[in-house]
Amino acid sequence: MMELASLVPWVLAAVETTESVQEAAQAGFSFSMSSVAFAWLGGLLAAGLVVIGAGRGIGTLAGTATESIARQPEAGGRIFTTMIIAAALIEGIALFALVICFMAVMKTA
Repeated sequence: MMELASLVPWVLAAVETTESVQEAAQAGFSFSMSSVAFAWLGGLLAAGLVVIGAGRGIGTLAGTATESIARQPEAGGRIFTTMIIAAALIEGIALFALVICFMAVMKTA
């Protein structure tokens, strides 16, 4: 059975093909079911944290923008435009992070 700490170099080495996994198995490394389960658990936990963080960021952004528009209605157009751009950037970063999480999981599966 492979320890979780010894799995980290393999994730960082970005094993891309099944031939590389077969070569690693021939070299004496074994990928047990528990290491795959830990990889799935870690990837799904990271994806959940990404979604929670993005939701909280956009929620804070929208709340602050709404409060700012309520205090100064004549600046509403500029505040709304800035809010939309910032929300798009937050969603882009969240999508990028989710793709990385799922790629890390798929490499070990």
